[in-house]
Amino acid sequence: MVSAREALSRKSSVSDSSFEPEYTRKRANCGADNVSGSDGQACRRSTRTTRRPSYFNVVHEARADRDTMAAIKRSRLETQELHMDYASFVNVPTIYANAEEFRDPVKLWHKYSRLGERYGAIKVVPVDGWRGTCPLDTDRVKFKVREQRIENLCNGKGFSHPSYSWDCERMKAEDTSLKNELFGCEDPSVEQVEHMYWALVKKGSGSLVVKYATDLNVYSREFKDAMVDVRGTAAETDVWNMRNLPKCPGSLLRYFDRVIPGVNSPWFYIGMCLTSFCWHTEDNYFGAVNYHHFGAPKATRLETLLKDYSAHESEEFALYSLRIQVPPDVLIANRIPVYRVVQRENEFVFAWPRAYHSGLNTGYNGNEACNIAPVSWLTMGYESLVNYKFIRKTCVSFYSLVMSGVCNYRDFGTADLARMIHSLSLLVSQEFTLRSSILYPMLQMYLHLDCPDVFDVQKFMDEACLQEFDAESYVEALKMLWSDDDDSFLRGCMLLSYVSMRDCDLCDTPTFGSCLMCLHCNCTVCISCQAYHPCNCDTRVVLYRYPLQAFNRIISILSARMHSLNDDDWQQMPVVAVPAASALSSIDASSVFSVDTLQKLLNSADDVFPFKSLPKSEGDVEPSASVFSSSSDLESVSTTDECFSCEPSKVFSLPYTMAWQSCWFDDLRAASERMRPADEVKVSEGESRYGEIALSQPFGVFRDVFASAKDARALALVTKLTVRYMMLSFEGDCSYASCNAKA
Repeated sequence: MVSAREALSRKSSVSDSSFEPEYTRKRANCGADNVSGSDGQACRRSTRTTRRPSYFNVVHEARADRDTMAAIKRSRLETQELHMDYASFVNVPTIYANAEEFRDPVKLWHKYSRLGERYGAIKVVPVDGWRGTCPLDTDRVKFKVREQRIENLCNGKGFSHPSYSWDCERMKAEDTSLKNELFGCEDPSVEQVEHMYWALVKKGSGSLVVKYATDLNVYSREFKDAMVDVRGTAAETDVWNMRNLPKCPGSLLRYFDRVIPGVNSPWFYIGMCLTSFCWHTEDNYFGAVNYHHFGAPKATRLETLLKDYSAHESEEFALYSLRIQVPPDVLIANRIPVYRVVQRENEFVFAWPRAYHSGLNTGYNGNEACNIAPVSWLTMGYESLVNYKFIRKTCVSFYSLVMSGVCNYRDFGTADLARMIHSLSLLVSQEFTLRSSILYPMLQMYLHLDCPDVFDVQKFMDEACLQEFDAESYVEALKMLWSDDDDSFLRGCMLLSYVSMRDCDLCDTPTFGSCLMCLHCNCTVCISCQAYHPCNCDTRVVLYRYPLQAFNRIISILSARMHSLNDDDWQQMPVVAVPAASALSSIDASSVFSVDTLQKLLNSADDVFPFKSLPKSEGDVEPSASVFSSSSDLESVSTTDECFSCEPSKVFSLPYTMAWQSCWFDDLRAASERMRPADEVKVSEGESRYGEIALSQPFGVFRDVFASAKDARALALVTKLTVRYMMLSFEGDCSYASCNAKA
């Protein structure tokens, strides 16, 4: 019998009519000369007259529903399914580290990077005599489990999260019972478990449920009573301690001061037989030190396959949900290389950036996982920034990590410095292009702290926001951007990068460089999405964190350091054209407000600041104090008081400069007072617990509204915009953390 695949491959060379459709053969036998058939009846054209239609009535068949289309796509993949011996897969390389290699995880990573890039992962066996310390006392720890319904793993619906708690003793008992039931013994081979697992996954029927304790944040307060005390022991400072490994020398996570569970703080996993984690890459395409069963397929081909395999779900769900399990038979049949690794006690596995990996537990076990970010990761990190656009949020801002490394540039060699310069060149080039194209007023973020009687910024942030925030340190970091000392300047850049940043409400890209806002709604977009901001009003402004000159100065500092080194660790990076310093300065100078302008004003006119707070009296609607006696500074100041709608606002001229008034900040106070606790009121996705924070006073903004920083209302508005931005950013951070905790 000729298979369908063989028939298709021979189609062009075979003339046998058996390969022709039936209607084709009939037409071929019905020629104009009315050749008689074997049955004696002539095949002839009908002599019936037909009228030419005046129009065509095209009837469309009903479009198949989404589930049907998904099933068709999936069947095309699964028709090529192979039946294979999983143990026959090529194993990833195993590295038996010597004492010198084992001293530095990042150097070990770089030494074997070519193998890692080829296979997606390597296995590392520690030196003789070394063994890691488990951070949990397994006799005392209690944990939540995730139920996995194996037959539903292929469609991403195989998970549930019961409320009850388990312990290790119960997990062991469940594991033993399951193995006796399925395999008739307590110690089945790895190959037996693999075969059983994938048979159940592909079968898609049955009711087998296993329990898996995943993503346990063991270094949080929740597990404080079950932690093993390693203080004073070698494990406390051991670089291979999973708590220390993300911050080992050479990793950019070393300098990142925020704790991100699962990234720079390890997660712990307690599994039983047939528990698994599905194909995925690490957040931000980080490298990983973790336990997994299979090696990494080729990512680009696998992305396409995952989208088709789960076509009834969104692209984000398919690629990043960790809920789609694809049998390796299907991957191999679709020309995706799959490598295998069996991880036993006291062994590490390094997974390379953007390597898809999945894992299967063959019995009761416990393991840790964390991320690592050598500077060589930057290329993949930027790729994740691009690929996540419109699909998902990032857990750590790419440029925040770049900035954290920049401040410690003396720790890196020429190759790493070249990678940092390349990443920053991409940023400054993109920001220059975008800021040059906008027509809205540009304001640098700033908080004015000198009027606590009118509006105490620090107190307000403590009460309204969901994270700790030091307003004075933030303002000091802004001032450092104009320090003559390079170290102070770089430290200011790093501190600003740590301040929470709002993700674009349209494309989910972190607004690290700049964003577009208006006075009326919470919607915040990156300036590449400026045309799609929903509010068509004349109060839209661009709020930015760094002046472009700051990025240019960083590149100059790193370049000088790189050329001063005489090491052999050189690597040529693609050249990114950076605009001239004069062009960058020109864009910065076009800002209607900047901290640099404010500082120069403070140094030249001490009598202007601080503003005096004014008591709010009943019926006081006119300014009751003036900072300037001259009206020449106020010719372009305008106001749109009580502006709540998104329609273009009416403009009024004011003859005097007002000192700060308490009523200007009533809108922020009202938003804070109506904040709804997440545990009391369910907030819809994309909705703020503050509601819409409409900034009604003191005025609308135009490019010529600000007389530099000479007007109290200018500083008030910049402060209000910055406060609102941070309120929404902090809230977004907490929402993202909450969503991840429930996943």
